[in-house]
Amino acid sequence: MNERLWELYLAVCQDEVRPLGEFIDRLLAREWGSYPKDDVLELIREIESQVLSNIQVKALEGPRYAEQAEAVSEQTQREFEDLILRVEQAPDPP
Repeated sequence: MNERLWELYLAVCQDEVRPLGEFIDRLLAREWGSYPKDDVLELIREIESQVLSNIQVKALEGPRYAEQAEAVSEQTQREFEDLILRVEQAPDPP
């Protein structure tokens, strides 16, 4: 995992409370310099894994959450698939 990307993610998405999609757009625009696509994809997959894990933990908190867990997980996976596709289709840095 690229530590600099992780730190940027934490600063932008956690501290500044900006959406992940915006963060990815800013990365692709090279706002913080150029990062290899593989590093960005690895970051996205790590975040996805953590989010899906959090959904499962929340599902254990009660029947209401458990009922929604599958639908929320599927929606989350679709959102991350879109982010991955966006990165894969982005032009390579010069």
